[in-house]
Amino acid sequence: MTSNTNNNTDPSEKFPQLYEVFLYKKKDIIAIQEKLGINSNTLKQIEHEPDGKTLDDSYKLLLKLVGNLIPIQGKLGIDINPVLEAELRRDKASSDKLIRLFDLLLCLEDDIATIQEKISIVGYTNQEIAEEASEILRNSMAP
Repeated sequence: MTSNTNNNTDPSEKFPQLYEVFLYKKKDIIAIQEKLGINSNTLKQIEHEPDGKTLDDSYKLLLKLVGNLIPIQGKLGIDINPVLEAELRRDKASSDKLIRLFDLLLCLEDDIATIQEKISIVGYTNQEIAEEASEILRNSMAP
């Protein structure tokens, strides 16, 4: 009997990779803040990140990133993504957190890329890691 281990990844293995993608987004936002002369102490204070082994770790980091991104967008006159802005006000205990987190990551990537293009800086995001995390999320949502 053949075991199908490729599609049955242990859920605890999925979230550290997703968290790592958010850490790259954090670096992108810090670089943007530095270029614009915006005080970035909020993100820099988090020197020792948690292991990021849970979905909640990734979600909390996402919310911190969005909170730091909104003032940047305001300073540059870029419209705030309504999906991300609404997420800051949403019930954090919702059961569809994994699906929302994937959608929010895509929104965050778009917003960061727009800002980077406007101020002509290159991002830190590792495309291979982002693609791997996206694939893991898609597989975890499959029936």
